[in-house]
Amino acid sequence: MKIIIKYLAKPQHKDALEKALRSIIAITRKAHGCVQCDLHPSLDNRLVFFSDQLWDSEKNWMEYLERKHMQEFSIQTEAMIDTIDVCVSEH
Repeated sequence: MKIIIKYLAKPQHKDALEKALRSIIAITRKAHGCVQCDLHPSLDNRLVFFSDQLWDSEKNWMEYLERKHMQEFSIQTEAMIDTIDVCVSEH
């Protein structure tokens, strides 16, 4: 399962969001079922970040999203993010 998440940071929170995203990427890479997880800043817009993830199953991805640190990450970054777009596809 391929997941691509586009984050658009609020301008005043760009650096803080990038730091938070980099920290969660490192944790996600170690998660059960995570095959790949990378963060890509946009070349066109410095406020945009893409998380590119590959999971072995939807079940493992959904279970990961329910973990406490992911819930805390969502709360911590909510005010930093203008919009989030998620694209999910079978690889």
